[in-house]
Amino acid sequence: MNDLQRSAKSRVELQTPSSKSRLSSAQASRKFAIGALAVLIVAVMIAWFGFLGWGLVAMLQWLLDCIKTFWTTYL
Repeated sequence: MNDLQRSAKSRVELQTPSSKSRLSSAQASRKFAIGALAVLIVAVMIAWFGFLGWGLVAMLQWLLDCIKTFWTTYL
């Protein structure tokens, strides 16, 4: 019975390094995917805020032109 425990323990020890290497490569690819997704989200947010800022500046320019036209025409 003691020999069975040793043989089972040795099989577990032999299988452990291979399973750890597979697990670490899977974890590495998962970390890479999460990092790439985070970079993509940040890039999209920067572009979105850029477009919002551009639209805000364009709207303010249009509003100032309207005020200037109103000021010179009616007052």
